[in-house]
Amino acid sequence: MLQIIEEVLAGALQIVVPRTVVAQVWRSGPRQAGVARLIKAGRPDHGPVIIDELTAARAEQIGITIGRVKHPDIVDVHVALAARERRHTVFTSADADIARVDADLEIVHV
Repeated sequence: MLQIIEEVLAGALQIVVPRTVVAQVWRSGPRQAGVARLIKAGRPDHGPVIIDELTAARAEQIGITIGRVKHPDIVDVHVALAARERRHTVFTSADADIARVDADLEIVHV
């Protein structure tokens, strides 16, 4: 995972980080150095790290999707929606959960 972070920060890869993921993983302190670097590099619509914000419209999309797929985790659904829209691969330790939301996504377990 550290190699992926380095490639992103060097501009070799582009990733999307949903704001709900930040809320779920953020614990502060020195162990968060990699996450903090990604967040600081983040922009809403361009650059190597795109932050997919939890806007009112996105919240509605998440709620509708939760109702449709019957998967209650807003973070999983937010990740799946952001990846689907951009045709991105999902790198996650929650691969089974993301697949429950959208089985057609390309998912890599990390």
